Amino acid sequence: MKRTAQGIAYTALLTSSLASGLAAEGIGGLSQAVDTPRATSGVADDLTIIFDYRKDYRALSFGFQPSDRFEIGISFPTYDEGTGSSSGNELSFGLRFLDESAYFPALTVGIVGLGSDDRGAGEYILASKSIGPVLVSGGLGWGRYADQTVVDRGADGGVFRTDHLFEGDTESFANIVWDTGINGLIASAEYSGVAGPDADDTLAASLSYELIEGLRVTGLVNNQGNAGLRLEFAANPRQPFVQTNIGRGPHPYVENRPLRAGQAQPNEAQVFAILTERLEKENIDITRFSMRGDTIDVTASSNTDVVFARIVGRVSRVLSAIAPPNITTFRVTQNTGAFDSNVVVLDRAGLDRAVGKPNAAELAWGATSFAPSPLARLTALGEREFEPRFTYGFTPTFKADFITSDTLELTGTLNANARYTFSPQTFVAGTVGYRFLNQWDQQDPPAEPGIRSDFTSYEPDIAFLQSLSVRHRFRVAPEVYGRVSAGLFERAYGGVSGEMIWRDPEQNFALGLEATYVQKRAYEGWFGFEDADATTLIGSVYANVGTNGNFVIVDAGQHLADDFAVGLTVGRNYRNGWRIAASTGWSEERDSALKFGAEISIPLSWTSAEGGTGTTNLSIGGQSGDFGSRVSGTGTLYDELRTSDKRRIEDGFGEFWN
Repeated sequence: MKRTAQGIAYTALLTSSLASGLAAEGIGGLSQAVDTPRATSGVADDLTIIFDYRKDYRALSFGFQPSDRFEIGISFPTYDEGTGSSSGNELSFGLRFLDESAYFPALTVGIVGLGSDDRGAGEYILASKSIGPVLVSGGLGWGRYADQTVVDRGADGGVFRTDHLFEGDTESFANIVWDTGINGLIASAEYSGVAGPDADDTLAASLSYELIEGLRVTGLVNNQGNAGLRLEFAANPRQPFVQTNIGRGPHPYVENRPLRAGQAQPNEAQVFAILTERLEKENIDITRFSMRGDTIDVTASSNTDVVFARIVGRVSRVLSAIAPPNITTFRVTQNTGAFDSNVVVLDRAGLDRAVGKPNAAELAWGATSFAPSPLARLTALGEREFEPRFTYGFTPTFKADFITSDTLELTGTLNANARYTFSPQTFVAGTVGYRFLNQWDQQDPPAEPGIRSDFTSYEPDIAFLQSLSVRHRFRVAPEVYGRVSAGLFERAYGGVSGEMIWRDPEQNFALGLEATYVQKRAYEGWFGFEDADATTLIGSVYANVGTNGNFVIVDAGQHLADDFAVGLTVGRNYRNGWRIAASTGWSEERDSALKFGAEISIPLSWTSAEGGTGTTNLSIGGQSGDFGSRVSGTGTLYDELRTSDKRRIEDGFGEFWN
């Protein structure tokens, strides 16, 4: 999405300098004007990620709306205080009790930093009214909204308290948010009764500009001599990030009526030609086609659509119109790149019975079964001889870093990726990274190399070779997949790795086993190793549970510190390509759980050199100690095969007729 230079210039006026002094602080992931709250205005499942940066304050915040009127926020603030820094975390809630009407405002109640004695804790009651493109809000605040420095709110010797809520001194606040009508440009202004070092009241203003769809930059300034920068990513994992092309609808389904049997029927080559021509217009590629007996067998894929159920539905609709009446079964094979992983088998008569019914998607699922793809198949139409190819791309990754900092810091790394693919199963790939946001101070290498705790001994402020390895994938049986990898897997380790995974397409779980032998990489330079090695042997259970893409992964075995550890990951695969997961773990060498981690993977076409379904990742927390740690970057097979899970395809069957 292109934006005008004028809008960017307006924002730059507020972000050109970062003044000294105690800055006003963000609001823990809830809706806000500048630093005072406004009414919840999103829709269910909206997700917001905000990074606030001021000279003496920074925070990473996550906001989520379980419903249109209720939002949850969690924030990780860090305060620089001259002699050191302090950090905390804030769990926040906002609830819109009353919706706005023609004559009355909306009423919202919020609690920030529930149960926390952090200086960011506070409560508010807020009334909001829309007047054309302007949202006007006013309210009364407690805690942080009434005093610049808040202490002892919500905790007493580690005991959770609630008797302080909506108690104590109060101050009023008000704000306006104006959509200027210039593409992506929003202006805000606010008043707060909280005094600061330069004035008895606080006045603040901001300009916010949407650089690209979903990514917004905001410049902030107030009369207390403070300025700052806010980056905000907002999207909804239940909706496509990029507007799809709705200029052409899918081909209508044609029922297989008996009168068609007396008509002239197309042969295999004719059906294949019509099928490929029509599906090309829907960005669906047919790489294999055969018509034998009563069955049509096709392999279909799309580089722009991550919902395989929708691809299957569109293939079936075209086939319904052109396949001879003696064809009773459509077999649509799913390909993950290295493997033909699933065969989705559709009963044509069952699809006929579903047409026009209110529960058509459910009936179509009832006419569907799964089978493993055979190891060898007869030559078919559309098969192409593989041509080796070179591809490249650039991918940003963001992490709220507990590993190289005692306090929360958002780190950003730009990765330049290159791959040369010899065959569908074999490739060599490398990644060069540069950490452009929040480097660390290099520490002297320890006398004996550590597992993860010595990460700050690696050289900062340089482009580094993140990985350079060769990977080969193969199948030993229809349900058994294998992989071998060798090279530099991550910045800290290189070696060899092997993996086997069993998955039956009719089941909602899979079993895997990975063995690695690695050497510690040198602290300086792209190549070289330290005198330290490790062996891991880790078994995994991958289970799809419930509905809506929910999954659980359990890993157990010998990890890098030669300790026996168990890892647990829970999350959701959304049918539009989003993935959200949280993880923790336990080690025999630790009395308490290992640190919590979370990851969000977002399909953004603008992060991929070739467009399509490229992703960018944001992670928080993660492994900061040596125990319970495993090698990353080996290329675990489930990362490639999870799009073929039966449960994930079932979750997307509501899109079958779209």
